[in-house]
Amino acid sequence: MKSLQITVALFIAWTASGSALANARLAQEKQCLQCHAVDRHTIGPSFQAIKAIYRRMDHPEKRLIAVMRDGNDANLGPHWGAARMPNGNERPRISDREARQLARWILS
Repeated sequence: MKSLQITVALFIAWTASGSALANARLAQEKQCLQCHAVDRHTIGPSFQAIKAIYRRMDHPEKRLIAVMRDGNDANLGPHWGAARMPNGNERPRISDREARQLARWILS
């Protein structure tokens, strides 16, 4: 629990805005923080690494949303290492609005 609180605090400090807290809570609620952190690789890549890769792609928000919603099944990579991004049946559902909000936050 303490590491989760530290991770949420890092999210807040990283973005330094009121919406950052809402997005950190959403990331926690949708279980993103079980595999990702802002600035370090854990089970999955850091949000900073995801941002660096996806911002160089065409339609990064659309691609990131597809991966968030469908996991590796989206076949839109990149995917890091042996860990697989679970699909929507294996974790809490993410609405279109929530996915867009999280994607914009990660890419900002």
